[in-house]
Amino acid sequence: MPGKNHESTQDGTHDSDPPKATPFLRSTRLVLALLGCLMFFHLYAQRVGMSVAIVCMVNQTAVAEMGRLQTPTGVADNSSDIISKAADRNSRCSKASGQSNGSLNDGPFVWEKSIQGHILGAFFYGYTVSQIPGGLMAEQFGGKWVVFGFLALSSVATLLTPVAARFSFAALIVLRVFVGIGSGALFPAMHSMWGKWAPPMERSKLAGLTYAGCMIGNVITLPVSGVLCQYGFDGGWGSVFYLIGISSVVSLVFWAIFTSDTPDTNRYISTAERRYIVHSLKDEISDRKPKLSEVPWLEFLKSGPVWAIIIANFCMDWGFYTLLTNIPTFYSEVLRFDITSNGLYSALPFIGLWITMNLSPILADHLRAKKILSTGNTRKLFTAIGLVGGTVFLVALSFLDCSQTTLAVTLLTLAVTASGNTFPGFFVNHMDIAPIYAGTLMGISNGVAAMSGFMAPAIAAALTTSQSREAWQKVFFISAGVQCFGGLMFIVLASGELQPWAKTRNEAAPVVLDVIGSPSQETAKAAAVTHE
Repeated sequence: MPGKNHESTQDGTHDSDPPKATPFLRSTRLVLALLGCLMFFHLYAQRVGMSVAIVCMVNQTAVAEMGRLQTPTGVADNSSDIISKAADRNSRCSKASGQSNGSLNDGPFVWEKSIQGHILGAFFYGYTVSQIPGGLMAEQFGGKWVVFGFLALSSVATLLTPVAARFSFAALIVLRVFVGIGSGALFPAMHSMWGKWAPPMERSKLAGLTYAGCMIGNVITLPVSGVLCQYGFDGGWGSVFYLIGISSVVSLVFWAIFTSDTPDTNRYISTAERRYIVHSLKDEISDRKPKLSEVPWLEFLKSGPVWAIIIANFCMDWGFYTLLTNIPTFYSEVLRFDITSNGLYSALPFIGLWITMNLSPILADHLRAKKILSTGNTRKLFTAIGLVGGTVFLVALSFLDCSQTTLAVTLLTLAVTASGNTFPGFFVNHMDIAPIYAGTLMGISNGVAAMSGFMAPAIAAALTTSQSREAWQKVFFISAGVQCFGGLMFIVLASGELQPWAKTRNEAAPVVLDVIGSPSQETAKAAAVTHE
């Protein structure tokens, strides 16, 4: 504007110039994504380590006989016919998988299937409880220390797990609940941080990279846990929890040093990148933290797009947790893999999922940036592919047994791989419809969804006491039906637009943006430029 004096910033641009996108590969937001990835790696390592460890903690031979020797009335039947059938099944499956019966390791604990279901599901009792508080705390106090404090809690509980298991299964369940409480706050806290850090056109990419840590955790933890079960210290299975716990504590040190709640409070970020991030979010967030009394709970309840996310999240997690907690058990009971092979093959589906999680967000952001699809239609398309697409493979899997192990592993891998398309779908949709409340909404949706984490394993355990293919078929059919329902409801109810109730706060309060990170007079100047 003629006659107006524009001062240059350190990067050579003027205060009034629209900031240019800064290089992604050298950015502080990428560092945050990588450190977030490390946090979620350990979250899932703590979660799935038990899924493999329990296979070698339990005396599988004793539990199998307990299950098979139960009549419909619940009275033990010691007939030679039942025992003979069990022996024939073991022999046939051992030959099909190329291993001896002795390679199926037996552990020290005789925990029947119902107890195993409670142990695997206990994590999700705690995980459910801490979701909404985690989101609210992150929005009030910042996500950095919420992530740190809660993951520290779950890390200590993980380190104490071997001691608790030897004391009693009840003590083990209590500790798994604490692991769940510590883990539950991470997703809403990270969502809250990305609501302040992620430029709109990079949301799918940054969130996908961060949450890919979950699948890396699965891919590494599952096979390594299998090897540790057989060759590790403290009985094998004990070393699983000690190594995961120690690694988690070390990772927290890096998180504490290099991350911050917002770009404005980060000491490593460049001025150019800070201006770019803040400018890209200027119409969506303000610096004033929302008060608890201002959270529009009733609007959440009445919102179709919010319900779309909740339903899709629950249905996705039902299928995901059914497989996450039970793949090693399914491999052991139906495909008859030994513990080392079990861990390796259990990781394959999550390698595919990790690849999808990283590629599908890039495609989704491209479709939006090129205006090929609207944000809403992009979220619907990828959610539908993720929820409905994999059910075809899941249903086919249910008809296979230990004589078709290669095909079974392939179908299971494809089913889990397809689910990765939900990450640029409903999983980031909170930031589209209400970025200012992204943490709270993530806490609500993931909290409701977490209930499937203790429901699905319990139902799977109740249905598979016979350890037969037919029993597992019921588990997979239920999972497929739930996922299809979730995909349909999201298509009908979802939106990609900022919701009216999420705009109210921004309109009511002036937006004050510190784009320079210098004294107050420069902050005021930047705010004035923003409103020109």
